[in-house]
Amino acid sequence: MRDVLYRFFWRGVLVSGINALYLRVAPRRLVLLGYHSVSRLENARELKGDLYRHLSVPADVFERQMQYLKDHGYTCISFADLAAIERKERLMPAHPVIVYFDDGYRDNFVNAYPILKKMEIPATLFIAVDCVEGRGNPWGATVSDVAGVFLSWDEIRNMKDIFSFGTHTMSHRKLVNLPPEEVRRECAESRRIIEERTGEPVVAISYPKSRWNLEVRGIAEDLGFSYILSHDRGVNYGPPYKFLNKIPVGPRDTFVLFRAKLGLYYRLVRLLRRLIFIQPVRE
Repeated sequence: MRDVLYRFFWRGVLVSGINALYLRVAPRRLVLLGYHSVSRLENARELKGDLYRHLSVPADVFERQMQYLKDHGYTCISFADLAAIERKERLMPAHPVIVYFDDGYRDNFVNAYPILKKMEIPATLFIAVDCVEGRGNPWGATVSDVAGVFLSWDEIRNMKDIFSFGTHTMSHRKLVNLPPEEVRRECAESRRIIEERTGEPVVAISYPKSRWNLEVRGIAEDLGFSYILSHDRGVNYGPPYKFLNKIPVGPRDTFVLFRAKLGLYYRLVRLLRRLIFIQPVRE
């Protein structure tokens, strides 16, 4: 019942025109859409999709989302484009979006890459190096058989015409749980390996599980990453665009919710939470 009311509420926000009005009057915003996996029933068994089904957007839904961006004036850019914009070598488009993927699932190549290539949409892949090289996975010791789940370096290199690459660290461990010297190694060594394997510069880092603190952020900044994410949920106003917020997209997001997330969703959610938790004034 709660889910039904939730969907009904956000459908009402869209139908009312409030979301469209907000998008017309809001200042220019950079949107980062964060994905993990794009799935198809016909290859889910081969790719062991049950392991990460909770992260996986169906391919037809993903394609509809990407088509919505193209049909509604959004311009998908890369982090290299963003750097050129900040250097004033090109203009920021009216509605910029960066599409990215965390971890390095093989279905990014098998399922997502053909859609992005067909639509000429650039994307960024944040690679967890130990996952790709067969030394670990995001679930730790609870899962041992991950053969075929993650991309190979050859597959990653074959996506270079659409994908740029960032680091998601070496082991995908929560950086807040590690000593500073280990955080530095996780970030620096993963960047070195990704640059060596792909021949491309790595200018961005995505925190595993979006967990960070000021010490972790300081280390990433000290290592010279131009873009560091994610620090919160929502959109980005700037420049500068160094510490970035994201909009996560998952399998539970209806198309209505996807559209709302591009607009008023996070501002309205924060407002409602503040109203709900207002404490009565005591004399």
